[in-house]
Amino acid sequence: MKAFFTLLAIALALLLQSALSVVLPAGARVFDPFLLVLVYCGLSFGETHGMLAGATAGWVQDTFFGGHVLGLSGLTKVLVGFAVGLAATRFQLTEAGPRALVLVAAVVLDVLLLGALAAMFDIGVGRPGLSGLALRAAVNAVLGVLLFELLERRLMSKRRP
Repeated sequence: MKAFFTLLAIALALLLQSALSVVLPAGARVFDPFLLVLVYCGLSFGETHGMLAGATAGWVQDTFFGGHVLGLSGLTKVLVGFAVGLAATRFQLTEAGPRALVLVAAVVLDVLLLGALAAMFDIGVGRPGLSGLALRAAVNAVLGVLLFELLERRLMSKRRP
């Protein structure tokens, strides 16, 4: 059942990213719904599920929005998903504040890993400056925390008799 909902969330992220690319192309470079999916999976289900969600989300992102090397975003998202899942098993990351920090760290790690891996393959990727990275981290952290809260409230209301 977890796998089904993870795939559904990745499909919704694809739909959202596609719509955002058409309506607001600059916003599509700032907001990363695929990263939100893998962070939620890592926080909720641990490092294995976070890695698998990251691999799937990254491959989908590479296939539809990627550059020259298929799998580059997939690899970065695998590593980010593993790191988030590992942190979630070691620390209590259920409150909004710690989750926002995890989202900020995930965005920064994703950008740094993508830049490092792209440099290894001698591929030019547009790396944001410090202000662009801060904006990207802030947008994803705020939207991620809001989405996680809404999702958790919805799940809690379904569990109550």
